[in-house]
Amino acid sequence: MLWYDRRGYGASAGADGAPTGIAGHVADLVAVLDGEPAVLVGHSFGGVTAMGAAVAAPELVDVLVLYETSMAWVPGWDDGIMQDVLADEHAEAAGLRMMLGDLYNGMSPDEQARRLVDATAFIAEERSVRTGVPPFDVAGIRSPVLYGTSDQRVMPVVLEHLSHAVPQLEVVTLPGAGHHAHRTDPEAFAGLVRRALELR
Repeated sequence: MLWYDRRGYGASAGADGAPTGIAGHVADLVAVLDGEPAVLVGHSFGGVTAMGAAVAAPELVDVLVLYETSMAWVPGWDDGIMQDVLADEHAEAAGLRMMLGDLYNGMSPDEQARRLVDATAFIAEERSVRTGVPPFDVAGIRSPVLYGTSDQRVMPVVLEHLSHAVPQLEVVTLPGAGHHAHRTDPEAFAGLVRRALELR
């Protein structure tokens, strides 16, 4: 298993890990694969990166697993909340308040500063998929796609779009797992990955 921090986060933050947009993340993931076909698993924006890699290097993707991955460029996507965040003069702090709510206001100044490093990467990513032009065409995905969600009412326009664009889509619901299923229900999330290995 290969597991890495996207550029701008964790061990990939700092001077050599300046935030990047979707094109940079896709190039990074293809480089991480190093020519070896794999089952790609992406959570949230990580799924956008995985989809981009599946389009850029289809020969390297046996099965694509997405968990509650949005696609801000598809018709019908309600982008009001994120547009408000991106329009804010202090978009990074606005992004943290959107994700963390009152927890952010209760953090120490040092913790807020640490979180703002991640928020800088988050805002760069989100801007990069809202240019008015889709970052890639998901119709270029050739592998089966396994889409995990905590509730099929989450992101229905994404599921509808994928159902028409990709050759094989299977939706798996992890009831009650929420957006961070890999933390809240790791066994169910692992089951999603095992299902992808069966499809492989």
